[in-house]
Amino acid sequence: MRIEDRLLVDIKDNIDKGNLEGLHDLYNEYDETDFGRELVWDYMFQKMYIHASLRKKIDILKWFDDLYKEFDPIQQIAMRQMFSYSKYLLRQ
Repeated sequence: MRIEDRLLVDIKDNIDKGNLEGLHDLYNEYDETDFGRELVWDYMFQKMYIHASLRKKIDILKWFDDLYKEFDPIQQIAMRQMFSYSKYLLRQ
């Protein structure tokens, strides 16, 4: 199992609980930790964003929208299709 998938378990647990403060803490912890290689944040971001959409956690999605702006333009282009899917999930 990839390190990103292991980290997503904790992240998704916090999303399920609506624990925005816990997500902030995890993000800062993971960002400062040396995992022996660079984390694939765009992969993780897509998984987190869709999970929060499925759980209809609007406050968490707003924070994720701010995080999205930190990605470089190429990553943003690659991820932008998730926003239309997210809107679809939120309407369900």
